[in-house]
Amino acid sequence: MVIDNWKKDLTQYLPVVEEFLTSLLLEETNVEVDSTKEVEDEFLTEILNDDDIFLYTRELSNNADIIIVLDKVWFGLLSSIMLGIEEKEKNETTIGLFEEFSADLSQVILKKAEENEINAELGIIKILSRSEVLDLLAHKRYFWAHLEIEGVADDKVRAEFLMGDPETVIEKESEEDQAEGEKEADSVSLENDDSEDAFSPLETEEEREGKRENVISARQIEFAEFSENFGNGDAEAHSMDLLKDVELDVSVELGRIELPLGKVLQLAKGSVVELEKLAGEPVDILVNSNRIALGEVVVIDEHFGVRISSLVTTKKRLATIKNGS
Repeated sequence: MVIDNWKKDLTQYLPVVEEFLTSLLLEETNVEVDSTKEVEDEFLTEILNDDDIFLYTRELSNNADIIIVLDKVWFGLLSSIMLGIEEKEKNETTIGLFEEFSADLSQVILKKAEENEINAELGIIKILSRSEVLDLLAHKRYFWAHLEIEGVADDKVRAEFLMGDPETVIEKESEEDQAEGEKEADSVSLENDDSEDAFSPLETEEEREGKRENVISARQIEFAEFSENFGNGDAEAHSMDLLKDVELDVSVELGRIELPLGKVLQLAKGSVVELEKLAGEPVDILVNSNRIALGEVVVIDEHFGVRISSLVTTKKRLATIKNGS
């Protein structure tokens, strides 16, 4: 990206982001830049909330932080649409959803950058907490934009975009330098402990030698070695691939009716049950008992089928989940 024209560059990516969100949420989505400004890194501690969702990566060609901040309502939005259940908190399930979401979104943005002949290369996208993001900040100044997303919920949903200014990179001590500093500190500590001042003048040389051995041996700590495959740090562990073989119940509901128990007991062979739905009305298509679409009954090679005529909007699906029906 051209840093001097970062606002213009951001704006030209909004149409492809809107198209991506619309295809994912099945709802017409509009993204607007509400306000923009250049801010110091201290400003970020004031605007970032603990319960926000943070997508962090680095733009490698410009050596710049890129942070997308989403409102926590996105936990429920993605889980409701992608899983059919509403998860409102950060957990392994929602982290996996956002890793999948971030990977797909980054591909859309990189494709647009390539079309514009812009050399952009994104690092691994991480789902982090507020404290983790603040620890990783690598710039003194950031380009900040406040976005409003319309169409994904009843009210506009807030989002924020942050990009570090490559000219204000904070020089941090490398891991090797830190390790060397800790080694020197330990060495100085050992020298002080080994001095004559560390022992009582009344002790014998043999007792002093014993203390020296105890001091030195106390620092001989052996740490367990872990294999490369130990643990579950692999980001793919949270991928949606884990759910590809999960079975879902898909059913078609012709209609419903409520009957008193007495009427039910009177039912017999040949009885006709009149449904509330009128002839010609679309039938409900359910996934795990949640209505996702409407369709019309068709016959295909002597088998019944359903042709989807419309999809239930995101707002209606979320309202259904909240009402518990």
